[in-house]
Amino acid sequence: MRFTPASILLASALALSASSGIGQQSLRPSAVAASNPKAAQWVAQGQQALTSGQYDQARDAYETALLLAPQDPDIYLALGKIARAQKMPGKAIRYFNRVLDMDPSNQTALQGEGLAMMDKGATESARETLAKLRTICKANCASAEPLAAAIASGAPKVAAAETKAVAPPKIVEQQ
Repeated sequence: MRFTPASILLASALALSASSGIGQQSLRPSAVAASNPKAAQWVAQGQQALTSGQYDQARDAYETALLLAPQDPDIYLALGKIARAQKMPGKAIRYFNRVLDMDPSNQTALQGEGLAMMDKGATESARETLAKLRTICKANCASAEPLAAAIASGAPKVAAAETKAVAPPKIVEQQ
């Protein structure tokens, strides 16, 4: 009796760890879209908003599609591109990394991650990403060219906030 709660806890922990890999099969984008038509509708709305330059609406549509199809790398790629367009490189890097977690050889995600790193000013990290991209491409790599050009042009000039000298408050002595 004394060991029953511990044995139940141990058995359930083993059962959970043994079954955790079962549901994590990676789905191909076409399989994801075919298995969830509502997600495909939201992706179409997001694409339409993106082409018309309505980034907030596009992001909302893609995020809704992501809730319906969380294993679709194309949704993460689109969200990464939107984040870059909205000048949010950290968020873009996270989206591109999610795609690379699913498919480490995704050239579009590597390119997007490297460009977002350049947007952020992380030139060394972008160079490492370019090296990975060229390793995957091996020969002529069209997806490496924009990243190489961005690295060659240098880190973006980040405008520092102007500081104005503020005069200290006058101390008035009362007599």
